[in-house]
Amino acid sequence: MLSQVSWATLLAYVGDALWVAALTIMFAASRAAAGRTKGQARVRYLGGQGPRNLMLWALPVASFAVSLWPALQARLVGEEASFILFGVRAITASLLALLHLRGLRDTLKS
Repeated sequence: MLSQVSWATLLAYVGDALWVAALTIMFAASRAAAGRTKGQARVRYLGGQGPRNLMLWALPVASFAVSLWPALQARLVGEEASFILFGVRAITASLLALLHLRGLRDTLKS
């Protein structure tokens, strides 16, 4: 049964799983940080300062929006391009999650 699944389809599903994991980490970390910064109107995040809700939730929401286009493209590309797109999706998901966690570290430190 698995031998009937194309590489493009398999890589699309694995890429989706990586994005789900990255977004889960980002939203869970934002939720925890929101609880720890309750009562603060403004927080520091990635070198800037701004309203608490915007700073904690903007990157996870924007990351979700960014993840939609490559997810749709993963179902439309050919076999060869699916490997490249999978690599782009995997690296993008992990880098955005790490960037967000670094920003939250700075937020919770101050």
